Amino acid sequence: MAHAPLNAAEQGRPRPGRAQPQRRRLVELALGAAWLVGLAAALQLVSALLSSSPLAAALAGAVVADLVASRAGVPWIDPLEPEGPGRRARLARRVGLGAALGALAVLLTLGVSALLGWATVDAGAPSASFGFAVARAIALAVRDELLLTGIPFATAARAGISTRHAIAFSALAHGAALGLAPGATVSSFVLAAALGALAAALFLRGRGVLAPIAAHASFTALAGAGLRGSLLDVTWVDGALAAGTRAFGRPAWLAAAALAALAALVLRAGAPRPRRPAP
Repeated sequence: MAHAPLNAAEQGRPRPGRAQPQRRRLVELALGAAWLVGLAAALQLVSALLSSSPLAAALAGAVVADLVASRAGVPWIDPLEPEGPGRRARLARRVGLGAALGALAVLLTLGVSALLGWATVDAGAPSASFGFAVARAIALAVRDELLLTGIPFATAARAGISTRHAIAFSALAHGAALGLAPGATVSSFVLAAALGALAAALFLRGRGVLAPIAAHASFTALAGAGLRGSLLDVTWVDGALAAGTRAFGRPAWLAAAALAALAALVLRAGAPRPRRPAP
C-alpha cells in the first residue's frame, strides 16, 4: 500500500532520533566552554591578586585549576588505568617520557641554532634560584594542562567528538591563551600551539595529564631559566628561544617545528597497528 507524501511541515521537521544527540552535543560543548572561560577568569583574578609573588601566583593557580577541573570531569589519571603491581612504574615512565620530550625540543632547537650561528652557548652557573624556577614551571604546567588540555578532552569525550578535533582545539587553546598576553608575536603563538599539540598527544598516549604536565614544565624551565645562566648561558644573535612571549624569530619557529614533529611521533607510536591477516 502506497503511503501519502509528507507535507512541507513534516519534510522540514527534524527527526527526534537525530535532533536529540545533536542537541546534547551542543549542550556539552557549551558547558565545556563555560568551564574553560570561567576557570580562565578565576586564574586571571588569582594572578592579579598575587602579582607581587610569581611563585605564589603559580601555586595558587594550580590549586584553583585542580579544584575546578575536577568538577569539570578532568581526571589526573585515566579511571581505566589498571591497579596493582607496576602501576607506579608505568606512571613514572609517562612522567619521564613527557619531561624528556619537552627537554629534547629545547636541546634540538639550541643545537641547530648554534650550528647556524643564531646563538652562542657558554657554561652557566647553577644556583638555588633554578629550583624556584622549576617549581614555578611545574605549577604553571599543572594550571595550563588542566585548563587547556584536560577540559577540552573531557568536553570532547562527553560530546562524542573525535580525538583529532580535541587535539586541534587543545593546541589552539594553548596558542590563544598566550596570544592574549601583552607582547605576543605570531611565532610565540605558533610555539605555544605546538607545545599544546605535544601535550594533547601525550594526554592521549599517557592516559592522563601527568605526561603533558611533565613536558610543559621541562620545556618551560629549560627554555626559560635554564638557558639564561642557570644551566647554560645562551646569547641569541637572531631571535630567541624562551618561555611565553619572550620567544620570537627563527629559534621560536624552529622550536615549534620540533614540538610538532615530536607530537606527530607520539601520536604515531600510540596508534594501534593494523592486524596482519592470518596465513
